[in-house]
Amino acid sequence: MVLIIRILLVGFLFSWFGIICLIGNFIFLPLVILKLNKFKLFENLARDLVYLAWKFFIFSTKILGYLEYDFKDFDRLGKPSQIIIANHPSLLDVVFILSKVRRINCVVKSQLAKNIFLSLAIKASNYIINNEDEELINKSIEVLKNGDSLLIFPEGTRTKDEIKFHKAPFYLAINGAKILTSIFINMHPRSLQKGVKWYKTPKSKIKYKITIGDDLKIDDFLNNTQNTIRVRMLHKNINEIYKKEIKLD
Repeated sequence: MVLIIRILLVGFLFSWFGIICLIGNFIFLPLVILKLNKFKLFENLARDLVYLAWKFFIFSTKILGYLEYDFKDFDRLGKPSQIIIANHPSLLDVVFILSKVRRINCVVKSQLAKNIFLSLAIKASNYIINNEDEELINKSIEVLKNGDSLLIFPEGTRTKDEIKFHKAPFYLAINGAKILTSIFINMHPRSLQKGVKWYKTPKSKIKYKITIGDDLKIDDFLNNTQNTIRVRMLHKNINEIYKKEIKLD
């Protein structure tokens, strides 16, 4: 009986998220059609709306007893030219972070740019589409140099059996960012994983512990070494840190 209630709750929350997104689309649609999002004022308006809407959604999940979380010190996120990296255990990771930090940029999967619920929010907010090509690299470096803080999940997809980061985000860090900040997301029990149906939900309440690591000043990291070596060493060091910090079931 408990499991049935949990499945019904998950179904409701998925529907509720969709409704929130569709309501937001009434605002995002004219911004996109009229190309107002090319102006910083309207870009900020779109990102503020995402921030408020997803904050409300996370509040709903907590009030209804679906999850609880411990997420502190998020005021350290959102600094100019800060690249923020995080592991990716579930669908809700990006929702958590964007609901806590106003106006950060974000690299999103290309499939989401075609999603009826999310595509207008992505376009209006000028989030960067992960097409795994040179345009992604150039655009990410450009926004970092222009002062955006940029959220990226270096695994490229949700965590399965081990933490394994791609090198591209560390190339962006060395060539465009001033600060690199890591977010460590631990959750128990695991849920909303890649390849797992939404209704395969645990009986117990999901608990997230989200910890923010120390800031790494990019200019101070092996600053007398060639950038190619700096990228490789940064990639190696951060991978090792995450394997120690993240506990996989």
